[in-house]
Amino acid sequence: MDGWVFIDKPKNITSFKVIQRLRKILDIKKIGHAGTLDPFATGILAIAIGEATKSIHYFNQNKSYKFNVVFGESKDTDDITGTTIEKSKIIPTKEQIDKCLKKFIGKHIQIPPQYSAVKVNGTRAYKLARSNQKFSIRSKEVFIKSLRREEIKNNREHCFTLECSSGTYVRAIARDLGKMLGTFAHVSELRRVKIGKIEEKDIILLDKFEELVHIGHHFEVMRSIRDVLDDIPAVLINQELSLKFRNGLSFEYSNKKSVNDYLLIETDKTFVGIGKAVDGKIKPVRVFNL
Repeated sequence: MDGWVFIDKPKNITSFKVIQRLRKILDIKKIGHAGTLDPFATGILAIAIGEATKSIHYFNQNKSYKFNVVFGESKDTDDITGTTIEKSKIIPTKEQIDKCLKKFIGKHIQIPPQYSAVKVNGTRAYKLARSNQKFSIRSKEVFIKSLRREEIKNNREHCFTLECSSGTYVRAIARDLGKMLGTFAHVSELRRVKIGKIEEKDIILLDKFEELVHIGHHFEVMRSIRDVLDDIPAVLINQELSLKFRNGLSFEYSNKKSVNDYLLIETDKTFVGIGKAVDGKIKPVRVFNL
């Protein structure tokens, strides 16, 4: 069983717990996910199964979120699950918020939250934070395609939509937005609604997927590696070159447009792997045993 399944992650469960449950349901060891969701968050969790785990690195897609931000209160986790650190009576107007959002668009320097999976000297930041250790996290560059305030839920809480690069922390955006507006802020609700071309219509509830596994119909909702990576250009080769590629050997390839780009390598019968165009040749990067 090699492919991808896109689960609608339930609330109040870690992404790792979803993996553990699927590993038990499917009775398979090779399984992983692309893009962690916080326990309080819901939405699309991309799960790679079997040989598909080799393709996780290449499924580095832009993501879209819907989320709510509460102004006037900061949390140690930058979300609703944390402990309140500070409060402020300053509550920004919708006009002030909308004007501030423009500062996030494009390349944006962001410092991940203290409670995050980022490693600091080999240790996860959230572990250091839980043990009350003082530490600093390096900033990183992310790309924000769009950030819009959609509606007011109440005087202190607003709803937003976000399109961003992989690796962007929504909680950090809420935290920084509060600071820019002279107050505090944290995320109260968060849902991932899109990864690349995968939308909410393409996902399945965890419980429903388990039901399908029991009756043997889960293959109907799984996606092939080839389908999930179809944004990467493909090169069709013959069986002779396929054997050469599988054995780790390069082959001649002339296409100036694809220099240093990843390429899907396939025959007319099967998906072979991922290569990279370098110096007029395609070098094997990943070979799939399908």
